Amino acid sequence: MTTHVSGQDSSAVSATNTVDLYCSVKMGAFNSSGNGSMTVTCGNFGPDDATGDVSFKFITPFFVNVPALPTVAGGTASWLYENTDVNVPSIIKVEFPGFMAGASIDITVPLTLDPNAPNAPSAGRAIFTTDADNTADMDSDLTRNMWPVYTVRQSANSPTAGSVNLYYTHHELPLTIGGDAREIPFQFYNGAGSLLHGTVSSSLFTFSTPFYTRVPSFGRPSNLTALYENDDPAVPSIYQLLVPPGVGALGAGVATVYDIPFQAQSGAPFGHLGGAGCYFPTGADSQGDYSDTHHRIAFMMVVNGAL
Repeated sequence: MTTHVSGQDSSAVSATNTVDLYCSVKMGAFNSSGNGSMTVTCGNFGPDDATGDVSFKFITPFFVNVPALPTVAGGTASWLYENTDVNVPSIIKVEFPGFMAGASIDITVPLTLDPNAPNAPSAGRAIFTTDADNTADMDSDLTRNMWPVYTVRQSANSPTAGSVNLYYTHHELPLTIGGDAREIPFQFYNGAGSLLHGTVSSSLFTFSTPFYTRVPSFGRPSNLTALYENDDPAVPSIYQLLVPPGVGALGAGVATVYDIPFQAQSGAPFGHLGGAGCYFPTGADSQGDYSDTHHRIAFMMVVNGAL
């Protein structure tokens, strides 16, 4: 496992230029060796040139890694967070010192797929926005800035069943933009559990926040660790919850529950925003197909007074 971390500071925006940034993703298929790529088109509909820093951010799907940073004309690629564990996403950034109105650029990102990736692939996310410290440019329409990244691959043969069948659910409660945090219940299950026979080892729930949401420090479970945090609302943070052994010991349908606080940041767009989570076994526990272990984490962003 390798890890590189950098962060950004957010600042107030008093912009003079109006921009309309967008991105779209075309995913190529992975070959038999697990190598592939995606092409992201980033552009500015205008009406003004972006004169401050703008950047493309990509958070990888689970079981997918970026083997090398892309080379982009006029842009600088860097790791915001790199982690090669299959159950932890990474984040790359390509920054531009301005972007002309009407211009667009294609960014090709190489990808590798883990050989034990689930038959139901996980999804990543891409976003192209002004940077948090860019006070020159304002993008008032965020509806075209974000794009889901779905992997394309052939289904593998059905794997041998493991000793556990981990999955999780959560309550998709609405969050008030710029409002107080809400505690969101997360339920963790072991579908192979039975009376007095739950998980033998601890398990890990790793998740990335939806764009424009945060996990405030107050109210976090004591067993929740921040792997990567960023104050820029257009950059996800990544957290990992250590779930103790014994999940499913009272039966497959009995959950181990933790409440995690989430808060919608000021400036978040209205509508449904999603991150991703993966519930992963460790130690003596094994999972056959990881398709059930991961899925989207989503919340509805609403205006103050809607709740």
